[in-house]
Amino acid sequence: MQTNQYDLIIIGGGPAGTPVAMEYAKLNPEKKIALLDALGELGGECLFDGCIPSKIMQVSAKSIDNIARLEEFGIELEDKHYKLAWEKIVQRKEFILSKRSNTAKDVLATLTNVQLIKARARFLNEKSIEITKEDDTTEILVFDKCVIGVGSKAHKIHFEGNANDKILDNETFFDRMEFPKSLSIIGSGAIAVEFAQILATLGCKINLFSRSNTILKNIDAEASALILKTLQENKNINVILNAHIKKVMFENEFTIHYFKDGITQEISSQKVLSATGRVANIEHLALDKADVEVEKSAIVTDKHLQTSNKSIYANGDVVARFPKFAHTAQYGAHTIAQNLFLEHNLLSIDFDKNSWVLFSEPNVAMVGISEKEARKRGLEILVDKYEFAIDAKAQIEAHDSGFVKYVVDKDSKVILGITIVAYEANSIAGEAALIVANRLTLSNLISTIHPHPTLSESFSVLAKMMMGKIMQEKLKNPLVKTLLEIERFL
Repeated sequence: MQTNQYDLIIIGGGPAGTPVAMEYAKLNPEKKIALLDALGELGGECLFDGCIPSKIMQVSAKSIDNIARLEEFGIELEDKHYKLAWEKIVQRKEFILSKRSNTAKDVLATLTNVQLIKARARFLNEKSIEITKEDDTTEILVFDKCVIGVGSKAHKIHFEGNANDKILDNETFFDRMEFPKSLSIIGSGAIAVEFAQILATLGCKINLFSRSNTILKNIDAEASALILKTLQENKNINVILNAHIKKVMFENEFTIHYFKDGITQEISSQKVLSATGRVANIEHLALDKADVEVEKSAIVTDKHLQTSNKSIYANGDVVARFPKFAHTAQYGAHTIAQNLFLEHNLLSIDFDKNSWVLFSEPNVAMVGISEKEARKRGLEILVDKYEFAIDAKAQIEAHDSGFVKYVVDKDSKVILGITIVAYEANSIAGEAALIVANRLTLSNLISTIHPHPTLSESFSVLAKMMMGKIMQEKLKNPLVKTLLEIERFL
């Protein structure tokens, strides 16, 4: 069996692995690097089965929504009929995915010290792996350092009944890309909500199942309630709360038997999609042979993303308690690449400045820590929000539901967390990320001159509102009043 030696081996060609290869290769052109991917493609779950294809569908759905709202803006159509050309959406998805993956490959090809290998990998010991190629030939690769970034896959729940092998997840949905006339979605998280709203707008009848009395349990409670209300108002979405799936049967169509309100009920649909979370894709890596600690089916790392084997790092969805977002994995990739280059762990990760966007309607963007998390940590905080109902830009766009909410450290006035619920929250989420990452204060935001009318001016308006309330409270103190009078006199 052939054996090859590498300075760095990276397992996984997605956002947790590829950026490490590219950044480290540029910093160390003399180092020999292998980038392994089972499909031989670059992009990972986000590109092929997640955030990119779902947003391609969403753009088409948004176009339909814009047509429906034209009369609000003084535009009357003589013929309001349109036809969904699903096959063109599929073609557009394939074109964009291919373009992005091929561009990444072209960039990687310019790095002569990186070899992209299409192969599956498993560890043999603490310093070597065995790879199996497409033709079933095997090789042993020995490494100085290794990075595991193989991502995650859909969490599979086994239901009673005969339909388990026919139930879709996000991966099989995008692989097949068949448009269903009706779809039952099991789950109430981000993937479930995005799929429900997008496909409902495109004309699909949706049943959305949640085990609890709400949805999106991991986000701000007010944001969750607003999105739930929006879902319930959609004529194509049937939200079923407090539902426990008992059995899923298939005979020409799917029938879901579920327990709700003390009785067993049933509902049918053409397709069923399971969106009940994700699990690390590590079961075939033989991590025990590499002395890599695993906790609850995920890899344990320190704040530098180094595992219990000091020669091995892990990044992205495979890491325990790592936020499952492509952009967070890219942030982790930079941390690892720099530490490998410096040959010691200088950089560390800080998820308290993480950001993400739920592309629901309206969008939800969250940056930093939530009010719930802050109180759980025992922090002294101030919380307030700015309602878009009074916002000029939101009124002009006729999308004035939603808000911006700050979680602020009471003493320093540093903004610890921001929640945005707005039609285009994604467009201002970047500024929110800068605010939290740079630990800006309410005063910093007040001194920022935002253009008008824009959604972004809500950041400074809310800061002024909060500082105004703080000053009003301070002025109730007689000592403060006295000091103010002295200042005026001087």
